[in-house]
Amino acid sequence: MKIKILLTIIAIGVMSLYSFANNKRTFQTECVTIETDGYITIKIWDSKKGAKYKIVQARKDGIYAILYSGISAINGCATQPPLLNKTEERENFKIIEKTFFAKNGAWSMFTRSSAVETILPSNIGTNKWKVYQVSISKNELRKYLEDQNIIKALNNGF
Repeated sequence: MKIKILLTIIAIGVMSLYSFANNKRTFQTECVTIETDGYITIKIWDSKKGAKYKIVQARKDGIYAILYSGISAINGCATQPPLLNKTEERENFKIIEKTFFAKNGAWSMFTRSSAVETILPSNIGTNKWKVYQVSISKNELRKYLEDQNIIKALNNGF
């Protein structure tokens, strides 16, 4: 059982590094809560933009994390693997990604709230950062991806 958990953590770490390296995104996330209604609330900040990090970008980056890198287990939250965890799914999403993340794109339907966080994560250690708390509906995002034929429904089998 411990080996299975360790392998899962290593796999998520490798996928996170792969995603991070390929997309030149510099945001970081920390889980706050996973709610029973399918929402995941995270803290999110950008290590390069610091105080210039904008709330709209934080919301988009939060969705991007749910899609491509997942959310690591911390603060009592269970690890959340990325929704797009297969190469085929990532390629399918790339087809709609530009319109999905456009100014009036579908991405905005999946965030419920966002606010500037007053308690900074301990690993950034300065108050010149903008850290946001963003809630994202993972269940609704998954349903959208299924409706768009990007991922298979969980009840379709393997």
